[in-house]
Amino acid sequence: MAQCGFVFADKISTRTGVSVSGVPLAILAGAALNNLPNYRVVNSTLCTPGVSFAKSGLLKLGIACVGLKLSAADVASVGLCSIPIVLTSVTAGLVVVPLLAKRAGLTPKLGQLLAVGTGVCGVTAISALAPVIGATSAEVSIAVANVAAFGTIGMLLLPTVAHTLLGDVPQAAGALLGTGIHDTAQVFGAALTYRNAYNDDAAFEVAAVTKLTRNLSLAIAIPWLAAGVTNAGSSHSIGTANTGGGASQALVRKAIPSFLVFFLLASVARGAGDAYFGSKNLETHLAWQRAVHLVGTEFGAKQCLGTAMAGVGLSLSFKAFAGVGVKPFLVGGAGALVVAGVGLFGAAALAAATRASRKIRGNESEKK
Repeated sequence: MAQCGFVFADKISTRTGVSVSGVPLAILAGAALNNLPNYRVVNSTLCTPGVSFAKSGLLKLGIACVGLKLSAADVASVGLCSIPIVLTSVTAGLVVVPLLAKRAGLTPKLGQLLAVGTGVCGVTAISALAPVIGATSAEVSIAVANVAAFGTIGMLLLPTVAHTLLGDVPQAAGALLGTGIHDTAQVFGAALTYRNAYNDDAAFEVAAVTKLTRNLSLAIAIPWLAAGVTNAGSSHSIGTANTGGGASQALVRKAIPSFLVFFLLASVARGAGDAYFGSKNLETHLAWQRAVHLVGTEFGAKQCLGTAMAGVGLSLSFKAFAGVGVKPFLVGGAGALVVAGVGLFGAAALAAATRASRKIRGNESEKK
């Protein structure tokens, strides 16, 4: 499915002269196939293991490989620049969405799930928070459906918006993609679309680091929430939710995704490799650069993440949205706009500062 998307995108780009990415084509084709009458890929015993592996295993492997594209110093530099944007967008989601949910008459727990799913990191945040607050399976399903709906919309639309408004500043475009879309898979899908459509590796890398910086905020939120539940006692527990010490430790571990750890380790390996092979002869150094490009860009970014995005499309079921009612989606949609709007504001500020800095440097060069 992913390869078909890439092939069709190349043909469309060649014939029309308009740059088209294969990622959204693969996602839309997979969604269309999975929602044909009487045909569900995710319910097929033949296809389910492959689709699940693509969405999870290949996604994690691809993210880890992308870590080789950036040294640890690059990750730290990009992360520091994106922290203000991440903090403001995450805070906006956590504050505004519960207020909107309350006004819409939704349960407080559903409001909190929508808030972390929209503002922090999609399904990962929802699955980490749900047992802490004792959310019901119905509330979790509704929150996940919101992430699927509005995260997918953002994944398909924001690359064009980012390039139109911020295309001259890759750092700002990447920051918008990293903060304005819900789930990790969706952000990487949008970043890959942007890279393929506009041949911009810098924006792709910034989007990846910005999103992973967002994920780190969950590692702070979950222990705090778990401690609050433990102190409050059983009044916060519903059903079989367990908030004991063992459960709290498991939630802390869950709040730090394994792919984030491997991404950082790969970045450290890239930095060490650059230092080691950079001191060797030119041929050896170039061989290292080619190997990094092959693993990080061709295998990790294109093949692994491209196939993972096709798996996302093949698992998207429109039936998940049936019978839920409109209010949760109105709240989720409004929250998505707020988070993306705050992210756009922060990215635009970064772009303005970058343009001003370029102008100053240009004026100084002219004087010299």
